[in-house]
Amino acid sequence: MKVLITGITGFAGSHLARYLLSQNGVEVAGIDLQMPAEPDEAELAPLTRCCNLADTRALLEILKREAPDAIVHLAARTQVAGAWEDAGAIMEANIVCTQSLMQAVHEAAPGARVLLISSSEVYGKVPAGQMPITEEHPFRPNNPYSVSKAAQEFIGLQYFYAFGAPVIIARPFNHIGPGQKGNFVVPAFAGQIVAIENGLREPVIRVGNLDSRRDFTDVRDIVRAYWLLLTEGQPGQVYNIASGRVHRIKEILDKLIELARIKPRIENVPELMRPSDTPVVIGDATKLKSLGQWEASVPLADSLADALDFWRRQTQGNTGLT
Repeated sequence: MKVLITGITGFAGSHLARYLLSQNGVEVAGIDLQMPAEPDEAELAPLTRCCNLADTRALLEILKREAPDAIVHLAARTQVAGAWEDAGAIMEANIVCTQSLMQAVHEAAPGARVLLISSSEVYGKVPAGQMPITEEHPFRPNNPYSVSKAAQEFIGLQYFYAFGAPVIIARPFNHIGPGQKGNFVVPAFAGQIVAIENGLREPVIRVGNLDSRRDFTDVRDIVRAYWLLLTEGQPGQVYNIASGRVHRIKEILDKLIELARIKPRIENVPELMRPSDTPVVIGDATKLKSLGQWEASVPLADSLADALDFWRRQTQGNTGLT
């Protein structure tokens, strides 16, 4: 079985590639905007084909040449923080490129199973009394990123309904672990901690809302769920991926500080508050679990320790980390 991963050098994409390579009889190829640049990504370089998904001609050539049996569409702009300022680019990357990909698959690899990675953000602000969130919960997207993910789902489903394309949709909730970058909560905290440990900034961690509660799953559990959905998921169906456990953001920060080599002080920064932040999010993954053996098994403490160690490795020789 040959699996093509869009966004193969990204956080989840790189973990998925490594996981699939450990499976018997699975061949991996990938598409990304650029070749892997980090030393720990060296094994991904031979698998990666550089292509902008909006470039239909180049995309068609890659699909014809690689002839994948399955495709996992992970390439996307994934930042919720700052989405309002970057709305146009998010729509371009997540909506236009998904349409381009699905049309190219329809033309060049019509039999390939497509696992389209959406997000729990499509549910928006859900009242606490309606937790945990099942797949039946209505869309209430409340930021440009969640709107783009809802649109991605409709694009995938149009090919399922119009042409019978075997499209499966995953809605992962928050995932964490080694390799995550950007303004997500764990790398935002871990990056600041490691910078302080290395004397690159004052011993202050700047934070936004610490009262929000989220359903966190380790990325290594997430990619196991992707493989289960790719092999056992039913086309035309949507599946949540979630641990079913909730953690306050302050708990995440406290655990990271316990693992740190310094004792920083905390500073609340109003600019880090999101205009449409959701107080609590808990997912129900019963539908996913009905397909086979899957549980969120990596302990939170291990996820955070591994994330912190990743940032420590990132800092080696990099005095510009802020």
